[in-house]
Amino acid sequence: MSAAGFSQNNLGFQLSRGDDYGTKSAPQIVGRCVLRKVVAEISFTSFAIAERLLMLTTPLLNWRSIADFSVLTIVAYWLLNWARQTRVLRLLTGIGAMVFLGSLTGRLELVITAWIFHLAAIASVLLLVVVYQVEIRHALTRLDPLNRLVHAMPLESTSDSTAIADAAFSLAANHRGALIVLARRDRLDNLLHGGIPLGGTISREILEAVFRKMSPVHDGAVVVEDGRIARVGVVLPLTRREDLPLRFGTRHRAALGLTEQSDARVIVVSEERGEVSLAEGAAIVRVESAPALALQIQATDRESSSPSHRRLFDFLFANLKLKSVALAVAGLIWGLVFMSGASVRTFVIPIEFEDVPPGLEVSDSSSDVLSVQLRGATRLFSTLEQSQLVVTVDLKGMRQGIYSIVVGAENLHLPPGIFLERALPATIRVRLEPRPS
Repeated sequence: MSAAGFSQNNLGFQLSRGDDYGTKSAPQIVGRCVLRKVVAEISFTSFAIAERLLMLTTPLLNWRSIADFSVLTIVAYWLLNWARQTRVLRLLTGIGAMVFLGSLTGRLELVITAWIFHLAAIASVLLLVVVYQVEIRHALTRLDPLNRLVHAMPLESTSDSTAIADAAFSLAANHRGALIVLARRDRLDNLLHGGIPLGGTISREILEAVFRKMSPVHDGAVVVEDGRIARVGVVLPLTRREDLPLRFGTRHRAALGLTEQSDARVIVVSEERGEVSLAEGAAIVRVESAPALALQIQATDRESSSPSHRRLFDFLFANLKLKSVALAVAGLIWGLVFMSGASVRTFVIPIEFEDVPPGLEVSDSSSDVLSVQLRGATRLFSTLEQSQLVVTVDLKGMRQGIYSIVVGAENLHLPPGIFLERALPATIRVRLEPRPS
Protein backbone atom coordinates (compact mmCIF):
# COMPACT_ATOMS: atom_id res chain seq x y z
CA MET A 1 0.00 0.00 0.00
CA SER A 2 1.35 3.42 -0.89
CA ALA A 3 1.64 6.29 1.60
CA ALA A 4 -1.12 8.14 -0.26
CA GLY A 5 -3.55 5.35 0.46
CA PHE A 6 -2.61 4.88 4.10
CA SER A 7 -5.56 4.78 6.49
CA GLN A 8 -5.42 5.24 10.25
CA ASN A 9 -8.90 4.21 11.37
CA ASN A 10 -8.40 4.48 15.09
CA LEU A 11 -7.65 8.18 14.69
CA GLY A 12 -10.67 8.87 12.53
CA PHE A 13 -8.62 10.25 9.62
CA GLN A 14 -8.47 9.15 5.97
CA LEU A 15 -5.42 10.45 4.13
CA SER A 16 -5.58 11.31 0.47
CA ARG A 17 -3.18 12.50 -2.20
CA GLY A 18 -4.21 16.06 -1.43
CA ASP A 19 -2.40 15.81 1.94
CA ASP A 20 0.92 15.38 0.10
CA TYR A 21 2.26 12.56 2.25
CA GLY A 22 3.97 10.79 -0.66
CA THR A 23 7.46 11.55 0.67
CA LYS A 24 6.64 11.08 4.38
CA SER A 25 7.31 7.97 6.39
CA ALA A 26 4.54 6.14 8.26
CA PRO A 27 5.57 7.47 11.76
CA GLN A 28 5.58 11.05 10.46
CA ILE A 29 2.13 10.56 8.93
CA VAL A 30 0.75 9.09 12.16
CA GLY A 31 2.34 11.92 14.13
CA ARG A 32 0.61 14.55 12.02
CA CYS A 33 -2.68 12.71 12.37
CA VAL A 34 -2.31 12.62 16.15
CA LEU A 35 -1.46 16.32 16.20
CA ARG A 36 -4.57 17.14 14.18
CA LYS A 37 -6.70 15.00 16.47
CA VAL A 38 -5.30 16.76 19.58
CA VAL A 39 -5.91 20.20 18.06
CA ALA A 40 -9.47 19.20 17.18
CA GLU A 41 -10.12 17.90 20.71
CA ILE A 42 -8.69 21.06 22.29
CA SER A 43 -10.84 23.26 20.04
CA PHE A 44 -13.95 21.26 20.86
CA THR A 45 -13.22 21.35 24.61
CA SER A 46 -12.54 25.10 24.57
CA PHE A 47 -15.78 25.71 22.72
CA ALA A 48 -17.68 23.56 25.24
CA ILE A 49 -16.15 25.43 28.19
CA ALA A 50 -16.94 28.82 26.63
CA GLU A 51 -20.50 27.72 25.92
CA ARG A 52 -20.93 26.50 29.51
CA LEU A 53 -19.48 29.72 30.92
CA LEU A 54 -21.83 31.75 28.71
CA MET A 55 -24.78 29.73 30.01
CA LEU A 56 -23.72 30.42 33.60
CA THR A 57 -23.08 34.12 33.17
CA THR A 58 -25.92 35.12 30.85
CA PRO A 59 -28.57 35.09 33.64
CA LEU A 60 -26.32 37.42 35.66
CA LEU A 61 -26.26 40.09 32.96
CA ASN A 62 -28.98 42.36 34.30
CA TRP A 63 -28.88 45.89 35.62
CA ARG A 64 -28.67 44.78 39.25
CA SER A 65 -25.66 42.56 38.59
CA ILE A 66 -23.97 45.25 36.51
CA ALA A 67 -24.54 47.82 39.27
CA ASP A 68 -23.19 45.44 41.93
CA PHE A 69 -20.12 44.60 39.87
CA SER A 70 -19.46 48.29 39.13
CA VAL A 71 -19.62 49.20 42.82
CA LEU A 72 -17.36 46.25 43.67
CA THR A 73 -14.82 47.37 41.07
CA ILE A 74 -14.85 50.98 42.31
CA VAL A 75 -14.34 49.88 45.92
CA ALA A 76 -11.50 47.56 44.88
CA TYR A 77 -9.83 50.39 42.93
CA TRP A 78 -10.21 52.83 45.80
CA LEU A 79 -8.68 50.35 48.28
CA LEU A 80 -5.79 49.52 45.95
CA ASN A 81 -5.09 53.18 45.21
CA TRP A 82 -5.18 54.05 48.91
CA ALA A 83 -2.97 51.07 49.74
CA ARG A 84 -0.43 52.09 47.11
CA GLN A 85 -0.27 55.68 48.34
CA THR A 86 0.07 54.67 52.00
CA ARG A 87 2.53 51.84 51.30
CA VAL A 88 0.28 49.10 52.68
CA LEU A 89 -0.35 47.38 49.35
CA ARG A 90 1.67 44.32 50.37
CA LEU A 91 -0.25 43.98 53.62
CA LEU A 92 -3.58 44.36 51.83
CA THR A 93 -2.51 41.79 49.23
CA GLY A 94 -1.52 39.42 52.01
CA ILE A 95 -4.92 39.81 53.67
CA GLY A 96 -6.68 39.05 50.39
CA ALA A 97 -4.47 36.00 49.84
CA MET A 98 -5.24 34.68 53.33
CA VAL A 99 -8.98 35.13 52.81
CA PHE A 100 -8.75 33.33 49.45
CA LEU A 101 -6.70 30.47 50.90
CA GLY A 102 -9.09 30.21 53.84
CA SER A 103 -12.04 29.83 51.48
CA LEU A 104 -10.14 27.34 49.31
CA THR A 105 -9.05 25.14 52.21
CA GLY A 106 -12.57 25.33 53.64
CA ARG A 107 -13.93 23.86 50.42
CA LEU A 108 -11.33 21.11 50.66
CA GLU A 109 -12.64 20.43 54.20
CA LEU A 110 -9.30 21.31 55.80
CA VAL A 111 -11.05 22.77 58.81
CA ILE A 112 -8.03 23.63 60.99
CA THR A 113 -6.07 25.14 58.08
CA ALA A 114 -9.04 27.24 56.99
CA TRP A 115 -9.54 28.40 60.57
CA ILE A 116 -5.87 29.44 60.80
CA PHE A 117 -6.03 31.43 57.55
CA HIS A 118 -9.23 33.21 58.57
CA LEU A 119 -7.85 34.03 62.02
CA ALA A 120 -4.65 35.39 60.48
CA ALA A 121 -6.69 37.55 58.09
CA ILE A 122 -8.76 38.98 60.96
CA ALA A 123 -5.61 39.70 62.98
CA SER A 124 -4.03 41.42 59.97
CA VAL A 125 -7.09 43.62 59.49
CA LEU A 126 -6.96 44.65 63.16
CA LEU A 127 -3.24 45.38 62.80
CA LEU A 128 -3.94 47.46 59.69
CA VAL A 129 -6.59 49.52 61.49
CA VAL A 130 -4.39 50.12 64.55
CA VAL A 131 -1.16 50.98 62.74
CA TYR A 132 -2.70 53.02 59.91
CA GLN A 133 -5.64 54.61 61.70
CA VAL A 134 -4.51 58.13 60.78
CA GLU A 135 -4.24 57.26 57.07
CA ILE A 136 -7.63 55.52 57.17
CA ARG A 137 -9.27 58.58 58.74
CA HIS A 138 -7.75 60.85 56.12
CA ALA A 139 -8.77 58.53 53.30
CA LEU A 140 -12.37 58.53 54.51
CA THR A 141 -12.45 62.31 54.61
CA ARG A 142 -11.52 62.39 50.91
CA LEU A 143 -14.48 60.29 49.79
CA ASP A 144 -16.18 63.06 47.87
CA PRO A 145 -16.16 62.08 44.15
CA LEU A 146 -18.96 64.49 43.21
CA ASN A 147 -16.96 67.41 44.53
CA ARG A 148 -13.95 66.30 42.50
CA LEU A 149 -15.98 66.15 39.30
CA VAL A 150 -17.88 69.42 39.47
CA HIS A 151 -15.91 71.68 41.80
CA ALA A 152 -12.85 73.51 40.55
CA MET A 153 -10.38 75.50 42.59
CA PRO A 154 -9.90 79.12 41.56
CA LEU A 155 -6.81 79.76 39.47
CA GLU A 156 -3.77 81.31 41.10
CA SER A 157 -3.14 84.58 39.32
CA THR A 158 -0.04 84.90 37.20
CA SER A 159 1.35 87.53 39.58
CA ASP A 160 0.85 85.23 42.59
CA SER A 161 2.55 82.32 40.84
CA THR A 162 5.45 84.55 39.84
CA ALA A 163 5.79 85.94 43.38
CA ILE A 164 5.84 82.44 44.90
CA ALA A 165 8.40 81.17 42.37
CA ASP A 166 10.67 84.23 42.74
CA ALA A 167 10.54 83.96 46.54
CA ALA A 168 11.42 80.25 46.43
CA PHE A 169 14.48 80.75 44.22
CA SER A 170 15.57 83.83 46.17
CA LEU A 171 15.50 81.76 49.36
CA ALA A 172 17.39 78.94 47.62
CA ALA A 173 20.09 81.37 46.43
CA ASN A 174 20.62 82.45 50.05
CA HIS A 175 20.50 78.82 51.31
CA ARG A 176 17.45 79.38 53.45
CA GLY A 177 15.10 76.42 53.76
CA ALA A 178 11.38 76.82 53.16
CA LEU A 179 8.11 74.91 52.76
CA ILE A 180 5.22 76.50 50.84
CA VAL A 181 1.94 74.57 50.74
CA LEU A 182 -0.42 75.30 47.84
CA ALA A 183 -3.86 74.08 48.94
CA ARG A 184 -6.37 72.83 46.38
CA ARG A 185 -9.69 70.96 46.80
CA ASP A 186 -8.98 68.79 49.83
CA ARG A 187 -9.38 70.18 53.31
CA LEU A 188 -6.09 70.24 55.20
CA ASP A 189 -7.33 71.01 58.72
CA ASN A 190 -6.88 67.44 59.96
CA LEU A 191 -3.42 67.11 58.41
CA LEU A 192 -1.80 70.35 59.58
CA HIS A 193 -0.76 71.12 63.13
CA GLY A 194 -0.04 74.39 64.84
CA GLY A 195 0.68 77.55 62.93
CA ILE A 196 -0.39 81.17 63.20
CA PRO A 197 -3.22 82.64 61.06
CA LEU A 198 -1.97 85.43 58.83
CA GLY A 199 -4.43 86.12 56.01
CA GLY A 200 -1.95 88.29 54.12
CA THR A 201 -1.63 88.89 50.42
CA ILE A 202 0.86 86.84 48.43
CA SER A 203 4.11 88.69 47.84
CA ARG A 204 7.77 87.85 47.50
CA GLU A 205 8.70 90.14 50.38
CA ILE A 206 6.33 88.56 52.89
CA LEU A 207 7.42 85.01 51.99
CA GLU A 208 11.10 85.92 52.32
CA ALA A 209 10.44 87.61 55.67
CA VAL A 210 8.65 84.53 57.03
CA PHE A 211 11.65 82.27 56.32
CA ARG A 212 14.37 84.55 57.66
CA LYS A 213 16.57 82.99 60.32
CA MET A 214 15.36 85.47 62.95
CA SER A 215 11.69 84.73 62.25
CA PRO A 216 10.02 82.64 65.01
CA VAL A 217 8.06 80.66 62.37
CA HIS A 218 10.85 80.02 59.84
CA ASP A 219 11.02 76.29 60.66
CA GLY A 220 7.36 75.72 59.78
CA ALA A 221 5.46 75.79 56.51
CA VAL A 222 3.47 78.55 54.85
CA VAL A 223 -0.03 77.61 53.66
CA VAL A 224 -1.34 79.45 50.59
CA GLU A 225 -5.10 79.07 50.26
CA ASP A 226 -7.73 80.93 48.23
CA GLY A 227 -5.16 83.39 46.90
CA ARG A 228 -3.86 84.43 50.34
CA ILE A 229 -1.21 83.38 52.84
CA ALA A 230 -3.56 81.68 55.28
CA ARG A 231 -1.15 80.38 57.98
CA VAL A 232 2.54 80.36 58.81
CA GLY A 233 4.67 78.16 61.06
CA VAL A 234 2.60 75.06 60.26
CA VAL A 235 3.83 71.52 61.02
CA LEU A 236 3.28 68.92 58.26
CA PRO A 237 2.97 65.13 58.67
CA LEU A 238 6.04 63.10 57.74
CA THR A 239 5.98 60.33 55.17
CA ARG A 240 6.71 56.77 56.26
CA ARG A 241 8.42 55.83 53.01
CA GLU A 242 11.78 54.10 53.31
CA ASP A 243 12.77 54.25 49.64
CA LEU A 244 13.66 57.95 49.55
CA PRO A 245 17.12 59.16 48.50
CA LEU A 246 19.55 59.92 51.31
CA ARG A 247 19.78 63.56 50.20
CA PHE A 248 16.14 64.14 51.18
CA GLY A 249 15.84 65.81 54.56
CA THR A 250 12.99 66.54 56.95
CA ARG A 251 11.44 69.15 54.67
CA HIS A 252 11.23 66.72 51.77
CA ARG A 253 9.70 64.03 53.99
CA ALA A 254 7.18 66.55 55.33
CA ALA A 255 6.23 67.64 51.80
CA LEU A 256 5.63 64.04 50.71
CA GLY A 257 3.78 63.28 53.92
CA LEU A 258 1.19 65.94 53.06
CA THR A 259 0.95 65.34 49.31
CA GLU A 260 0.48 61.58 49.79
CA GLN A 261 -2.64 62.24 51.84
CA SER A 262 -4.14 65.17 49.91
CA ASP A 263 -4.14 66.85 46.52
CA ALA A 264 -2.09 69.78 47.80
CA ARG A 265 1.26 70.69 46.28
CA VAL A 266 4.31 71.67 48.32
CA ILE A 267 7.30 73.72 47.21
CA VAL A 268 10.48 72.60 49.01
CA VAL A 269 13.57 74.79 49.28
CA SER A 270 16.66 72.87 50.41
CA GLU A 271 18.80 74.80 52.83
CA GLU A 272 21.95 72.72 52.29
CA ARG A 273 21.97 72.39 48.49
CA GLY A 274 20.02 75.52 47.53
CA GLU A 275 17.62 73.54 45.34
CA VAL A 276 13.91 74.01 44.71
CA SER A 277 11.58 71.01 44.31
CA LEU A 278 7.87 70.58 43.76
CA ALA A 279 6.04 67.72 45.50
CA GLU A 280 2.70 66.42 44.26
CA GLY A 281 1.09 63.06 44.98
CA ALA A 282 3.82 60.53 45.74
CA ALA A 283 6.43 62.25 43.55
CA ILE A 284 8.85 65.09 44.11
CA VAL A 285 10.82 66.68 41.24
CA ARG A 286 13.48 69.33 41.10
CA VAL A 287 12.68 72.62 39.34
CA GLU A 288 15.49 74.44 37.55
CA SER A 289 14.27 78.05 37.40
CA ALA A 290 11.67 80.47 38.73
CA PRO A 291 9.84 80.81 35.39
CA ALA A 292 9.63 77.02 35.13
CA LEU A 293 8.16 76.80 38.64
CA ALA A 294 5.61 79.52 37.87
CA LEU A 295 4.59 77.68 34.72
CA GLN A 296 4.17 74.41 36.65
CA ILE A 297 1.97 76.12 39.21
CA GLN A 298 -0.18 77.61 36.48
CA ALA A 299 -0.31 74.37 34.49
CA THR A 300 -1.49 72.36 37.49
CA ASP A 301 -4.06 75.00 38.33
CA ARG A 302 -5.42 74.93 34.78
CA GLU A 303 -5.64 71.15 35.02
CA SER A 304 -7.59 71.36 38.29
CA SER A 305 -9.94 73.93 36.73
CA SER A 306 -10.47 72.03 33.46
CA PRO A 307 -14.02 71.36 32.24
CA SER A 308 -16.10 68.75 34.04
CA HIS A 309 -16.18 66.42 31.03
CA ARG A 310 -12.38 66.44 30.87
CA ARG A 311 -12.09 65.58 34.57
CA LEU A 312 -14.69 62.85 34.07
CA PHE A 313 -12.61 61.42 31.21
CA ASP A 314 -9.50 61.43 33.41
CA PHE A 315 -11.48 59.85 36.25
CA LEU A 316 -12.50 56.97 33.99
CA PHE A 317 -9.36 56.35 31.92
CA ALA A 318 -6.42 57.60 33.97
CA ASN A 319 -4.25 55.04 35.77
CA LEU A 320 -5.50 52.16 33.62
CA LYS A 321 -3.02 49.64 35.03
CA LEU A 322 -4.35 49.91 38.57
CA LYS A 323 -7.93 49.97 37.32
CA SER A 324 -7.29 46.77 35.36
CA VAL A 325 -6.02 45.11 38.54
CA ALA A 326 -9.13 46.31 40.39
CA LEU A 327 -11.30 44.88 37.61
CA ALA A 328 -9.51 41.53 37.91
CA VAL A 329 -9.94 41.50 41.69
CA ALA A 330 -13.63 42.29 41.36
CA GLY A 331 -13.98 39.52 38.78
CA LEU A 332 -12.28 37.04 41.12
CA ILE A 333 -14.57 37.95 44.00
CA TRP A 334 -17.58 37.82 41.69
CA GLY A 335 -16.56 34.38 40.47
CA LEU A 336 -16.05 33.07 43.98
CA VAL A 337 -19.50 34.24 45.01
CA PHE A 338 -21.56 33.36 41.93
CA MET A 339 -19.71 30.63 40.06
CA SER A 340 -18.85 28.12 42.79
CA GLY A 341 -20.70 25.96 45.26
CA ALA A 342 -24.05 25.86 43.42
CA SER A 343 -26.93 24.18 45.23
CA VAL A 344 -30.70 23.74 44.80
CA ARG A 345 -33.14 24.50 47.61
CA THR A 346 -36.92 24.24 47.83
CA PHE A 347 -39.13 26.96 49.28
CA VAL A 348 -42.89 27.15 49.85
CA ILE A 349 -43.90 30.75 49.24
CA PRO A 350 -47.26 32.56 49.10
CA ILE A 351 -48.97 33.85 45.95
CA GLU A 352 -49.91 37.53 45.76
CA PHE A 353 -52.31 38.93 43.14
CA GLU A 354 -51.56 42.43 41.86
CA ASP A 355 -53.56 44.98 39.83
CA VAL A 356 -56.91 43.28 40.28
CA PRO A 357 -59.32 45.03 37.85
CA PRO A 358 -61.81 47.44 39.47
CA GLY A 359 -65.10 45.83 40.42
CA LEU A 360 -63.64 42.30 40.32
CA GLU A 361 -62.16 40.01 42.92
CA VAL A 362 -60.34 36.69 43.03
CA SER A 363 -63.13 34.33 44.11
CA ASP A 364 -61.16 31.15 43.68
CA SER A 365 -57.57 30.06 43.09
CA SER A 366 -56.20 26.58 42.51
CA SER A 367 -53.40 27.25 44.98
CA ASP A 368 -52.49 29.86 47.58
CA VAL A 369 -48.85 28.83 47.82
CA LEU A 370 -46.21 27.65 45.38
CA SER A 371 -43.37 25.18 45.85
CA VAL A 372 -40.30 26.49 44.03
CA GLN A 373 -36.82 25.09 43.55
CA LEU A 374 -34.13 27.75 43.40
CA ARG A 375 -30.57 27.29 42.15
CA GLY A 376 -27.62 29.45 43.12
CA ALA A 377 -24.35 29.74 45.02
CA THR A 378 -24.48 28.30 48.52
CA ARG A 379 -23.16 31.56 49.98
CA LEU A 380 -26.06 33.51 48.51
CA PHE A 381 -28.66 31.29 50.18
CA SER A 382 -27.19 32.17 53.59
CA THR A 383 -28.29 35.79 53.05
CA LEU A 384 -31.70 34.94 51.57
CA GLU A 385 -34.69 35.05 53.90
CA GLN A 386 -37.84 33.17 53.00
CA SER A 387 -40.00 36.09 54.10
CA GLN A 388 -38.54 38.06 51.16
CA LEU A 389 -39.87 35.57 48.61
CA VAL A 390 -43.32 36.22 47.13
CA VAL A 391 -44.91 35.03 43.89
CA THR A 392 -46.68 37.98 42.25
CA VAL A 393 -49.36 37.44 39.60
CA ASP A 394 -50.41 40.47 37.56
CA LEU A 395 -54.15 40.52 36.75
CA LYS A 396 -54.13 43.87 34.99
CA GLY A 397 -56.53 44.07 32.04
CA MET A 398 -58.31 40.80 32.79
CA ARG A 399 -62.07 40.45 32.78
CA GLN A 400 -64.56 38.23 34.51
CA GLY A 401 -63.85 34.54 33.93
CA ILE A 402 -61.41 31.70 34.59
CA TYR A 403 -57.76 32.02 33.64
CA SER A 404 -54.81 29.60 33.58
CA ILE A 405 -51.60 31.46 34.38
CA VAL A 406 -48.16 29.96 33.85
CA VAL A 407 -45.75 30.83 36.66
CA GLY A 408 -42.20 31.67 35.62
CA ALA A 409 -39.10 33.54 36.76
CA GLU A 410 -40.76 36.87 35.95
CA ASN A 411 -43.23 36.25 38.80
CA LEU A 412 -40.40 36.08 41.36
CA HIS A 413 -38.17 38.96 42.43
CA LEU A 414 -34.97 37.03 43.07
CA PRO A 415 -31.60 38.55 44.02
CA PRO A 416 -28.76 38.35 41.46
CA GLY A 417 -27.18 34.91 41.28
CA ILE A 418 -30.29 32.93 42.31
CA PHE A 419 -32.48 31.45 39.58
CA LEU A 420 -35.76 29.58 39.35
CA GLU A 421 -35.23 25.90 38.64
CA ARG A 422 -38.82 24.61 38.89
CA ALA A 423 -42.23 25.75 40.17
CA LEU A 424 -44.99 23.40 41.34
CA PRO A 425 -47.67 23.75 40.27
CA ALA A 426 -46.38 25.32 37.06
CA THR A 427 -49.87 26.66 36.24
CA ILE A 428 -52.49 28.13 38.54
CA ARG A 429 -56.17 28.65 37.78
CA VAL A 430 -57.77 31.91 38.85
CA ARG A 431 -61.48 32.80 38.82
CA LEU A 432 -62.43 36.47 38.61
CA GLU A 433 -65.97 37.45 39.54
CA PRO A 434 -67.78 40.74 40.22
CA ARG A 435 -67.27 42.04 43.70
CA PRO A 436 -70.47 41.86 45.82
CA SER A 437 -72.00 45.28 46.33
